[in-house]
Order: sequence, then structure tokens, then C-alpha cells
Amino acid sequence: MTESLFFIFILIASSIGFIVSMILLFGQSISTLGSKLLAGILLSMVITASGNSLALTDFYLQYPYYFKIFNWVTFCIGPLTYLYIRTVLNQSYRLFKKDLLLFIPALSYQIHRLSYDLLPVQEKLILVKRAIENRIEFVNEPEGLFPPGWIAIYRVTVLLVSIIAAFYLLINWHKKIYTQGLQIERNKQIYQFLWVAITLLFSGTIIVFIFTFIQVFSGYFMARLIVFSVALEIILICAYLFAQPKILYGMIGWIQLNEPIRSIENSTSNSTPVDEESEDDVSYISYHNGKNILTSIENHFLQNHPFTTIGYCLSDLSREINVPAYLVSAVINQEFDKNFNEFINDARIQYISTMRENDENFDKYSIEYIGTSLGFGSRTSFITAVKKRTGLLPKEYLASMSAQKA
Repeated sequence: MTESLFFIFILIASSIGFIVSMILLFGQSISTLGSKLLAGILLSMVITASGNSLALTDFYLQYPYYFKIFNWVTFCIGPLTYLYIRTVLNQSYRLFKKDLLLFIPALSYQIHRLSYDLLPVQEKLILVKRAIENRIEFVNEPEGLFPPGWIAIYRVTVLLVSIIAAFYLLINWHKKIYTQGLQIERNKQIYQFLWVAITLLFSGTIIVFIFTFIQVFSGYFMARLIVFSVALEIILICAYLFAQPKILYGMIGWIQLNEPIRSIENSTSNSTPVDEESEDDVSYISYHNGKNILTSIENHFLQNHPFTTIGYCLSDLSREINVPAYLVSAVINQEFDKNFNEFINDARIQYISTMRENDENFDKYSIEYIGTSLGFGSRTSFITAVKKRTGLLPKEYLASMSAQKA
């Protein structure tokens, strides 16, 4: 593979990974902690691949200060992967302060880099030229505080340890995901994706681990193959996400319990879960907290019908029931396997029968008026919502309701 084709491939993979990570971070319907951590993994891989590929250009010769300034990010891939696996399995909505300790390797790399950062520009340029001309020096990083070659081994060791820890979590959760009589197809799909993602990263890490030792101890340059494997992992993960986008909403049911509950509404359990801790130590929504939030939402909808307001959004509901928006969103995703917009539109469609019973003039209203009264901002959005949920156009659906009433 020529350097130009290699650079183009890295550019394409990095662009795809960047776009997907931005969707995960800022997409309105995807707001879980897990999706943000996955975005962090993809961004770290994108920066790693694109940053190394810039060595094939004159970029670092023109801007020597930025030489390897991105390398601390490579130490975040492993910790972010472990936190992502743990977050999805535990259905967590926040991290712990102690999780910052996982990023000490990234900080230690910045300390390693200090000796380079403090050099004058001309001396930096000399080191950059030497590293570009001799690719083994690029890999061994002799310009830092650590001995040559140590950083490369340190980086891949951190990644390997993190991935092994993630494997351990997945193995321990197998029984809960496949509990007899409580298996949820969506959860099994997510669990399978976690295995696919971690296997891809593990395979890439083993390749990087082997190639790194070959580079450090034999002097044979293999960094291009390492960067290529990272770019390939980006494409494969993104392709899986495009094929199964709903896995981003997280697992449904209350799987973090010792005895998993598929749905709050279908459960008769009133006992405190044995694995529930004090509020300060819990990163997930417990069964009882979820039940309280769900009850608040249902009572508010039943009494006030706030969803009939055009433009009604998650922050409105959060403010009205005095529950943080991220918790409201998590409960809706976890209990109903829906995002907020789907949940609200379902409530609006269900409310049609109530409107009909309470208003004797209902049959005289136009489709546009009914849609607006339900909270839909346009005729098109009303038609789409009714069609999606009933398979009928609004006119046909209203006619079928009249027939049933007669």
C-alpha cells in the first residue's frame, strides 16, 4: 500500500469515526452515558490514527510544537473501553470520582513529554526531522523523560490490562443477560455488540502488542500496520452501530439487580434489592427510584396532559416533575425501550380516545386541528406518528374508532 493510499484510507476512516462520535455526543435521541463513553473511544481512536498519519506529511515540520501532542489520547482508549463496558452492563448514568485514577497513565505521558515541550522551537524541529527520517525514533520517543521504547510498551500494556478487565466484566454478566425466562432480545443484542467491540479491540491490541515489541527490540518499523489496524477497528465499530443503532439506548429492564426485573409495570416486587447501596455510592437507577420516577411521570400525564403542548421536550418534563432530565431519559429508555420523542408521541396517540370521550364535537374537527390539539407541530408529524403506531392514516384510524364506538 503506497503512502498516499494509506493516508487516504486513514482520512476516510477518521472522518467516519469523527462523524459518528459527534452524533453520539450531540444526537438528541442518544443521550446515555454509555453512548458518550463510546464517542470518547471512537474520538480517541480517530485522533490516534489521524495524528500518526500526519507524520506522512510536512505538518509536524511546519508546526513542531504539535509533534505527538495527541499521544496522551492513546492512553485513554483502554480506560474508556473498560468504563463503557461497565456502564452499559450496570445501566449507569454517572461515573465515580475514583474512575479518574484510570487516566493516570495519560497524565504520566504528559509528564514524559515535558522535556520536549520546554525545548526551543529550533531544537524541537531538529528532533522532529530526525524522527521523520528515522521512523524507529518516531516510535521509541527518545525526546521524552522515559527511556527510549518504554512509552510504546507502557501504552500497549495499559490498553491490554483495561481490555482484560472488560472481558472479566462481560463473563461475569453472562448469567444475568441469559437468565431463564427473563431474556430480553435487545439486551442480548447489546451484550453481543459488547463482545464484538471488545474482541475487535483485543485483537487489535494483540497485534499492536506484538508489533510494538518487534519495533522496540528488532528496530523493524511496523507503525503503519498498527495505525491501519486502528483505522479498521473504527470502520467496523461504526458499521455495527449503523446496522444496530438502537443498542445505543442501553439495556432495558432492571438488569443490575441480583434477580433481574424485565419491567416495573409487570413486577409485583416491593422488596429492596439486595445489591442496592446508599445513593452516594450508586451509579445506576435502582428499581425503587425508577418506580418512583415512572409513577411521577404517569401521574403528571394523567392529571395535566402536558404532552399536548406543541414543542414539549425532555427539559419541560424534568422541570415539571422535579427530576433531572438524564434520569427521566434513562427511566424511559430502560422501561419502555423508547427515546423521549417516541414516548411522548405514544402518549399523544393514546390520548385521542380520551379527547373523543370528553368532547362531543370531536368528530367535527379537522385532522389538522386534532393533531395540533394533541401537541403535534404539523400535519405531517401527526400523520407519521399515527401511521407508525397503528398502520393507518389518521382519517382511517379515527373512522375505525367511530366504528368500534358504534
